[in-house]
Amino acid sequence: MNQSDVKSYYQLSGIHGRPFAPWDGVALERELGYCSHTSNLFSTWHRPYVVAFEQSLYEIVQDVADTIQNDTAGEYKRAASTFRLPYWDWAAPSTDGGPVLPAPVAGSAYIVLNLPSGQQTINNPLYQFRFSSTDLTSFPDTPFNAWPNTMRYPSSTNASATSQNPLVSEQITQSQDTYAQRFMNLLEAYPRFANFSNSAWTPNSAGYDSLESLHNQIHGLIGNGGHMAIIDYAGFDPVFWLHHAQVDRLLAIWQALYPDSYVEPSKEPFGSAVLAEGADTDVNTPLRPFHSDTSGNFLTSASVRNVEDFGYSYPEIQNKTQSEVKAAVNALYAASAGKSISRRQTVEAQETEVAPLVAAGLSSDTPVENVPDPPATGNYTEWLSNIRVAKDAIEQAFFIHIFLGDFNPDPKLWSREPNLVGTHSIITPYVMHRDPNKTTIVTGQIPLTRRLRADEQEGLVKLANETATKEYVTSNLHWRVTTMDDKDVPRDQVADLKISVVTADVQAAEADDQFPVWGDFKVQTDVTNGRPAGLGIEDDV
Repeated sequence: MNQSDVKSYYQLSGIHGRPFAPWDGVALERELGYCSHTSNLFSTWHRPYVVAFEQSLYEIVQDVADTIQNDTAGEYKRAASTFRLPYWDWAAPSTDGGPVLPAPVAGSAYIVLNLPSGQQTINNPLYQFRFSSTDLTSFPDTPFNAWPNTMRYPSSTNASATSQNPLVSEQITQSQDTYAQRFMNLLEAYPRFANFSNSAWTPNSAGYDSLESLHNQIHGLIGNGGHMAIIDYAGFDPVFWLHHAQVDRLLAIWQALYPDSYVEPSKEPFGSAVLAEGADTDVNTPLRPFHSDTSGNFLTSASVRNVEDFGYSYPEIQNKTQSEVKAAVNALYAASAGKSISRRQTVEAQETEVAPLVAAGLSSDTPVENVPDPPATGNYTEWLSNIRVAKDAIEQAFFIHIFLGDFNPDPKLWSREPNLVGTHSIITPYVMHRDPNKTTIVTGQIPLTRRLRADEQEGLVKLANETATKEYVTSNLHWRVTTMDDKDVPRDQVADLKISVVTADVQAAEADDQFPVWGDFKVQTDVTNGRPAGLGIEDDV
């Protein structure tokens, strides 16, 4: 497909950021991508974005199936009619001990296809995207204008750099224990869309996590200085689409549980190519550049609210009551349950139409730690590390690493350290000049409970004793900051960085189709008071 076609991979990927060019006739009002980040529109804007990509890919699949003329043609056409975009469920543990990063994404630059005419070896379309020389001239930023293909954790900034997929796989796996915890916590303790949806700080609220913040964690750990870590270039990495199909799925699950909460009127804190910083937004704000018809109208958060309106659903929510949704989610993610991922599913009445986003899921493979479940009945305490920082704190993308226990002094190893609880990612545009007068504060959260439970198994702490647990966390909790090229950044030089610890009393679920009931967050200021970038007694929460 010609790259000037609005349905081409290059054109669709470029909607998210560079080359900052109009798409489908929608003019850019400022030098940014169309995408909404740190915004109430984050998840709703990305839904039609992935829909547009899936629709283009669907049409290509139909064209390929139509070329087959032998006695298997009917079989291929039937398969093509139900083709849907894969999602990568990075949150689901499995029992086979493999890496979280799927082999089709990072295993080999080539794949062998079994076609009616025989086997054929082709470039693996999930491994990387290759730019033309013309593409690179439209990128002003070094090293992105030198790399001939998308990079993950690049070995250097030279044109000869290679993706370090094994290291990506290691660090994605090392933090994997936090992904399911974060999502389950969001389902259990974040019933308001404004808090669930995006990473913008809500002052005086200890609920610091969000779908966007969790999504950022994956972006950073895959990109690590490469395309996925930079908002302007992330859309070009093929894994972007598998990742965002998963983000849409998690949104849909949350919506099934909280159908009455949705986009509220708010101010756009960061801005985009078509939304000014500070602009008023609500459920009817146009999600530009995505047209809803040929008359120039645009989709809105209101019109993309229900996935079934696009002809797709997900196995955890399709034709299920809220109790059944909870049971399905618990089976996948609760505590140390180890399950393989499922398929996204078409809405039967529209099975042969373009049903965006729905597909066979890729396997998410990671070992299951031998960590006991929370008590089946009674109360227990959730321990969490809250992260608050300026998005432009160091004027580039960066990591915040949370440890429980000692760690190697070499920052290149921090994202893969055995005592790492989780690495959080702050992803940014390529150019992120700091302006203290209008900075955007973002938040995230790394759960500590499972790691504490593992330490309890080793006899290091008794969680039933809250005073002793607090002392243990105070002595063993550490945090560090690195750039995407693994350079240590002194914590006191990271603008607006505040690390805190919060707890919540939780009533355990009594059945598989129920969720635990959370009490209010309590800030444990004693744990971080007086430490570099630690939340102090006088600081705002």
